[in-house]
Formats: sequence, C-alpha cells, structure tokens
Amino acid sequence: MSQTITCPACGASDLDVCCYDSMMVVRADLAMFTLRCPSCGAKVSSMQTIPSQLRDEVRFAAIEVGAGMGRE
Repeated sequence: MSQTITCPACGASDLDVCCYDSMMVVRADLAMFTLRCPSCGAKVSSMQTIPSQLRDEVRFAAIEVGAGMGRE
C-alpha cells in the first residue's frame, strides 16, 4: 500500500510518495521525498518511511553507488 502526504499549499491529501520527483535516503528505512502536487503544482517535501514497494529500488541504487546500506 502506498503512503500519501498532504499538500500544505492546497490541502490535497492524496500525494503518493511512490510518484516522487526525488528521494534522499537518510537511513535504510527513511527518506526525504519531494514531489509536485497534481492539484496545484506546489513542490512538496516530506520525511517518510520508505514504502515496501520502493525498498528493492533503493537497495539496488545503493549497491550501484557503493552506499553503506547496499552492503549487507
């Protein structure tokens, strides 16, 4: 199940973190997601737990760049 956040500009509450523009991984289970609100176009950033459907993508990206979380 996807995680959603609320746009602080217009109040839209269905912004799906899996539709991110950028993700900055802070630790193996936490990231800062940035996306555009589909309702008003505002840039929205939020610290969220990495959804399970993105964990493999994050893990493989970490391996590609030699990040610590890719080493197990």
